[in-house]
Amino acid sequence: MQASPYYGTYHHTTPKQSESTRSELKSKFENAFEKIKGKVTVNNIMDAGCGLGFLCAVSAKYFPAASVLGIDLFGSESLPEGSITLARQNMEMEHIAERVRFLESDLKTLDLKDVEFELIISNLVFHNLGKSRFQAYKNVIKFLKPQGAFILGDFFMDSRDKKFLSDLLNFEGEITEIHHMPMNYSIVIFRK
Repeated sequence: MQASPYYGTYHHTTPKQSESTRSELKSKFENAFEKIKGKVTVNNIMDAGCGLGFLCAVSAKYFPAASVLGIDLFGSESLPEGSITLARQNMEMEHIAERVRFLESDLKTLDLKDVEFELIISNLVFHNLGKSRFQAYKNVIKFLKPQGAFILGDFFMDSRDKKFLSDLLNFEGEITEIHHMPMNYSIVIFRK
């Protein structure tokens, strides 16, 4: 077992650069969580495309009473070393394993029975899905409770994604100027 959680290395970066990026992203996602605080009570969180659990850990620590469900294909092309076992080990090392579960599933075909979430989060996932990301957005959003929040960090090459999401949800804000990421990366906040 590794000595500390391993969340992978971002494309075109070193492990040290990836840790710097994650540190900044943690802070920016916490800023986004702060923007929904008081508007929704968060008991259940979905991390859509959770990888090795980085955002699962960030959200579970920010919302200490919440349960988190991380969903991923595990071992996909963008994170070939990813495994559900490694994600679980990371949560054990973060001391939150009792509140974080993982499910291996495709976001485009995800089918959960009798489950809704007050918060759905995602980071650097949907841009990897090409045009099918729009089906994945719709499929994931259907599990969002009324008044719930969808907080998405990703590359937005043009306005199509934000427009598509704004037609389904209420736009609440955007966090930009994330120094360790390209200019077209931002974190957007929507509510149902």
